[in-house]
Amino acid sequence: MKNLILIFYIIIILTKTGNVLSNNAIFNVNNIEINKAFSINREELIKQAFRKSFNQLINRLLLKEDYENISRIDLKTITSLISYYQISSPVEIENKKENIKVNISYDKDKIHDFFYNRNILYADIINSEIIIFPLLKIKNQYYIYNNNYFYENWNKNLADDYLQFSLPGESIENIQKINIYKENIYKIDLNNFFKEFEFTNVAFVTIDLKKNSAEIFLNSRIEGKNIKKKFNIKKDKNKDDDFNNQIILEISDTIKDLVKKENLIDVKTPSFINVELKMKKNDNLVIFNDKLKRIDLVDSFFVQQFNKDYVLIKIKYLGKISKIIKKLKEQNIELKMISGEWQLRII
Repeated sequence: MKNLILIFYIIIILTKTGNVLSNNAIFNVNNIEINKAFSINREELIKQAFRKSFNQLINRLLLKEDYENISRIDLKTITSLISYYQISSPVEIENKKENIKVNISYDKDKIHDFFYNRNILYADIINSEIIIFPLLKIKNQYYIYNNNYFYENWNKNLADDYLQFSLPGESIENIQKINIYKENIYKIDLNNFFKEFEFTNVAFVTIDLKKNSAEIFLNSRIEGKNIKKKFNIKKDKNKDDDFNNQIILEISDTIKDLVKKENLIDVKTPSFINVELKMKKNDNLVIFNDKLKRIDLVDSFFVQQFNKDYVLIKIKYLGKISKIIKKLKEQNIELKMISGEWQLRII
């Protein structure tokens, strides 16, 4: 009887696993806010929401150059990529006019085809974090915490985003480290300075501030890789924004592109992995199927062999195996290489 139940569950899964998995959160854009004052026509409001959501989506997924190349794509194409949308209740704003909020979900297959046909790689960095320390330099004088506008205000004008910037707390030890390297700050040891953040992306940024420009030296560790970059920011005289905030925005954009480059996914080159899942409970495969649906990088999986003890599964995925291991762990699934074979365990 137990074997019959097991076979029944397997048959259910077999009818589903050949299809592309759903619930792709990376392709969802939520809380798009549109002011009803701009139009009383519902259709026009939806069009505005579609356009705004697409720009947010590709800004999150693509490198700056690719984003600029397709940001003006026609609305008809954008609409064809959407699987569904949802309008939430209107919200009242300060001037008593109403906004509507729209949640939009893009179809993963169609987005993949869209990128494939344009030879575009996209990045999976949703809900990522980077620890940043901005060091201010003015006329050979360093400002570490006190009188350092960038340390005090880094996140002040940055919108909620897919990449969260966090600053380390004040530390006498780090003041000492900076003083040791002040004659050659570019050689500061990141692992030592950010020793509390061993497995986190980090960036040490030196901002040499001039009257109408700033020399930037970026020393970073992104996905375990040390990356250094030097560039100049010139004050934009056509903008009324404060120059300090312009510096923050441009450095933030540069870091975002570095993080994206280390997390690029090529839809043209999927990978496959064969894994063994121990069948400790009859519903193990059903639970596994539900959890895999929440992982955007997993395209599909196929049951190749099963019995009462284990199931052999082939998983089709995008990106690096290290990323898949991390994503599985977030879903309480452990993937390990044991005796030359990949084995899965639901935690």
